[in-house]
Amino acid sequence: MEKRAMTLEPTTADFAPADAGLVEVTARFVVTREDLGLLERILTRNAELREAIPAQSTVDTAPVESPKLRILVHARQIVRPDGTHIRFTRLEFDLLLFLARNPGRVHHRNTLLAAVWDFSSEPRTRTVDVHVRRLRNKLGPEMDLITTVRGVGYRLDHAERIRIITD
Repeated sequence: MEKRAMTLEPTTADFAPADAGLVEVTARFVVTREDLGLLERILTRNAELREAIPAQSTVDTAPVESPKLRILVHARQIVRPDGTHIRFTRLEFDLLLFLARNPGRVHHRNTLLAAVWDFSSEPRTRTVDVHVRRLRNKLGPEMDLITTVRGVGYRLDHAERIRIITD
């Protein structure tokens, strides 16, 4: 069997600006001729796709002032932007507060069970899913804050739309 080495030498400049703090990594593969052809086609197609992406976006980055949902920690109350109070159970409040204090991060169901319900084992339960559904129903569609990451857990997005008040 004849071994053929192929060197792929894209530089960091092909992927990101020089100041992005990237490190170049070189890898060597031994593949069949068929796989080599497939690999070359994939890499060529990916390079063409990267070139088609515009360097800058035309999206307006001006901050938009959105209504804030207030979480009053000591009073254990949730207040809508219009001033109305939303009634939450103890666990619903604790779940929303945990997510609000840890926004933008995916939390596995077991992590939420341990943090909010103080379960130390790994029970097969839909408790978290049920409580997230109740939170969504109570917050309403205008406060679409909780994202489901299928097969993993939940993440609180749009943290700028929530204000936690601790005093």
